[in-house]
Amino acid sequence: MDTGIPEAAIVEQTGGWLAEYQRGKRAGGSALETFQGVLVDEIVVPESAANATDPAAMVRAAVAFADTMQNQAAYLPGEFAQEAAWIFYVNDYLDQVKDGGHVQYFANRGDDELALRCTAFGLKSMLADPHLALFNLSVQLRTSEPKAAKRAAINAGFRSTQEASRDLDRKFAAIEQEEPLIPRQKTWLKSLRKVRVTPDEEIRQRIAYLIASNPLRDGRLREAARVQSEKEGADPVYVSVRALCEQAGLHFSSLRGLGFTQVRAVWPEGPNKRAHAWRVETDRGTRTAVFYVEGAFFKRHLAVLTREGEALPLGSLAMTPEEYAAVASPQQA
Repeated sequence: MDTGIPEAAIVEQTGGWLAEYQRGKRAGGSALETFQGVLVDEIVVPESAANATDPAAMVRAAVAFADTMQNQAAYLPGEFAQEAAWIFYVNDYLDQVKDGGHVQYFANRGDDELALRCTAFGLKSMLADPHLALFNLSVQLRTSEPKAAKRAAINAGFRSTQEASRDLDRKFAAIEQEEPLIPRQKTWLKSLRKVRVTPDEEIRQRIAYLIASNPLRDGRLREAARVQSEKEGADPVYVSVRALCEQAGLHFSSLRGLGFTQVRAVWPEGPNKRAHAWRVETDRGTRTAVFYVEGAFFKRHLAVLTREGEALPLGSLAMTPEEYAAVASPQQA
């Protein structure tokens, strides 16, 4: 039946909280600051992943879809299915806590309201009550005023906020042991009408169509490239990574932050330290830049460029404390 309402307006109503959030944050003025409403209200996953016995296959496929919509198609969260953003950020939370605990997670996401709220919405929608209760407690401990944080800790059965904070990682591991979230996520995905299970041989064509369907894609990519170019001249990360690439005889192309992590998560042969890491694109493929501190009393601030499978770094820099501080926040030093 013809309602007389443009189809885009009908689709937009499915956007939910995330779409409303973006409308309030992005009032226009540039391609990256213009929210278009919901343009892709589906989650495309390959048939082989949906039918795999390992539930992680379908979860990884949904996360990869969300990543493609943001980084290749240049859609903003909220312009594609909000459930895709939810599962993306839920797994971002899981992966980071498993890698480096809640300290690492909040070092990378503590100031990202969209990430925190999408994670909470996702866990709630998945009916993952123990995970959600722990996540909400961790956010309260991190963001609330001291009295409110203490009250949240006491209500959760702890004597102090410090005791609660120390126990977050242990409780997370216990919950994951008793009720791992990956199988629940697959069940949740299977329940969503907007999940589009697609024959493997048709996936590329469907994704290419969705990428081409973003009317602001080209403008956003140009704007992002211009912003990156402006940053590269003075940003200490770019300066350091370019120097590392020159040492290794590589031509720098671009980089993407991997956040606060364990050195050995990206460089297995490296020291057992926390670090800031970036994925570096070069003329000879992908490398990883790692910034970390060695030593207790006599500290050494270091940056290395690594390649998967190689024990020794391709390049290395010794940095002054001031240079390192310009790259990493104080809590990461």
